[in-house]
Amino acid sequence: MNQPDEHLFMEDMQVEMDQMGKLDAWELINESKVLYVSGVRHNVIKSMWAFKVKRTPDGAVKKQKARLCVRGDQQVKDIDYFKIFAPVVLWNIVCTIMTLAVTLGLKS
Repeated sequence: MNQPDEHLFMEDMQVEMDQMGKLDAWELINESKVLYVSGVRHNVIKSMWAFKVKRTPDGAVKKQKARLCVRGDQQVKDIDYFKIFAPVVLWNIVCTIMTLAVTLGLKS
């Protein structure tokens, strides 16, 4: 990484690593080590950093983000992960559903 604001991304990377550590989301191991848990071989999954810069309308840097991402194509279901949880919703869809509920007189 050879960016003028590299030190800012390094800080964001450390925050991300600390957060993953608090959540106990991963275990850092030597790549040559094969990981067995309860007799099941686990893959060592490669990861990469995704960087994003958010800017104000005039082009000034508002904030930058660094996220650690794993390659999903290297994961095996029921070995490397057991469930997927990604709650994402578009607010215009929520508003549309609420409008329909009110218009149709639906009750919960």
